[in-house]
Order: sequence, then structure tokens, then C-alpha cells
Amino acid sequence: MSATTIFLEAHYFGEDSEELRLPCDAVAATAGGLVVTGLEARHLQALTWRPDFLSYWSDGLLVRLAVGSWTALGDTTVRFSLR
Repeated sequence: MSATTIFLEAHYFGEDSEELRLPCDAVAATAGGLVVTGLEARHLQALTWRPDFLSYWSDGLLVRLAVGSWTALGDTTVRFSLR
């Protein structure tokens, strides 16, 4: 398994926005949302903003999805709900 990254974005009124790129091992789409493995949950816990979108590369295509809340499933596994 090769490492990848996720890109998190939050957009506010006007042109205000936040963004963050984080390394991870893999991203998998499941019935419960997106499961990101190899991502330290502490990085998300330190955010002062909630991501609106999560982007990642899959089979050479950029996937950008609207996400809701996230839940730590362990120290290095996180599930994002989809909106």
C-alpha cells in the first residue's frame, strides 16, 4: 500500500477559507462514509474549523467530496460522514 494525502477545505462567507493537507495510508469509501487510515486523529482534533470538503487521488482521478462530521475509530483511523 502506498501512502497518499488528503486535502481538507472549509469555506466561509466571502472569500474566507481554511485548508490543510495531511498524509495518510489510504482512503476507502464505505456505506458509513469515508474511512481514512494512517491519519493521526490528533491532527483533526487540533483544528479550530470543520472541514466542508475532503479531496484525494484515486486511480489517477481527483475525488472531492462534501463531508460532515468525523469520528476517530482509533489513533490512526478516522471516518468522515458524507453530506
